[in-house]
Amino acid sequence: MRGIAPILALALAVSAQADEGRDVLYQVSTIDALLSGVYDSADSVGAVTAHWGFGLGTFDALDGELIALGGIVYRAASDGSVTKVPPSTGTPFMAVTHFETDRVLPVEEPLGYGAFKPWLEAALPSRNIFYAVRADARFARISYRSVARQTKPYPPLLEAARHQAVFERTGIEGTLIGFWCPPFTKGVNVPGLHLHFLSADHRDGGHVLDFSMERGTVRLDETYGWDVQLPKVPAYLKASLDDDRDTQLQAVEQGSADSGAAEK
Repeated sequence: MRGIAPILALALAVSAQADEGRDVLYQVSTIDALLSGVYDSADSVGAVTAHWGFGLGTFDALDGELIALGGIVYRAASDGSVTKVPPSTGTPFMAVTHFETDRVLPVEEPLGYGAFKPWLEAALPSRNIFYAVRADARFARISYRSVARQTKPYPPLLEAARHQAVFERTGIEGTLIGFWCPPFTKGVNVPGLHLHFLSADHRDGGHVLDFSMERGTVRLDETYGWDVQLPKVPAYLKASLDDDRDTQLQAVEQGSADSGAAEK
């Protein structure tokens, strides 16, 4: 019986480490690499979701917006379609975590995207850690975008986004999936709020540009770990990543595009 105590202690220690490992943002590549046009696959979506199944990103050759929810990976394409993708599908940039609710924030009155951001940040207990953000809501209006598959030589993301497809839906229910990242992540991830959208029927989705939320529930998962895997692909290893791309990132995130919104 004496041997049981050490074994039990070891089992508990391993279990605790596993639980701690769930509060990690696992990320492939960097946002500045994506901005510079590094769209070659760095890993498969199946390999990334093996590290948890809630998150976002894009696909090889920038072929649509990536949404990971419940361990399933969806492609929101530039033609407006949303489809599940096989685990072998490549991704040049993807960030995921294991979502476990730490805080619940009800939305009981209409809230626009511009007001949503400071409202959310005011509820954060610290601006120095990561938060996975999930909002299940009804939207009076939401606009979102997707970018078409690119061909080599790849243009920078800002140029590709100028030809994005922008969609707008009204009176729709769905889920916002994304992250709030601290300011010190500049160049590696998106500082502040980065959200993708998936409709409740899984037929519509993309990178969120704007919305008016009627009501909903926002859940936050406090995330203390950050695991960044850098690509081994030649395009990344040879890329020039010295420049400050903050202005480009803001333009891409806010939806600076030449195309108008198409109502679906």
